[in-house]
Amino acid sequence: MDEKKDPFAFITLTIPKRAPVFPGSVGTFRYRLVRDGKAGEGTIQASVYENICFEKAQHIETESFPWTEEGMAQIRAWLNQKLRERGTEPFSIIGGQERA
Repeated sequence: MDEKKDPFAFITLTIPKRAPVFPGSVGTFRYRLVRDGKAGEGTIQASVYENICFEKAQHIETESFPWTEEGMAQIRAWLNQKLRERGTEPFSIIGGQERA
């Protein structure tokens, strides 16, 4: 996938070093990365879920990947696949019906 069109291109080895849990979204598509161990020898658990906080989500899909360059490429590919499957809509803080 072209990096200009890949919304997950920024996910590299350094992202999990910033925090033990890294949540993110593309519109209403929600994902979360959780690290275990250290780069090069640990794992990253990637999850996707509905547009709600992770703790209240009921439809969570999770996969584990090695915390390596290859593993990060696998995470990006998996997230792109799940984004295609689940879709997304622009995020809006205004709920309810459209106003006339």
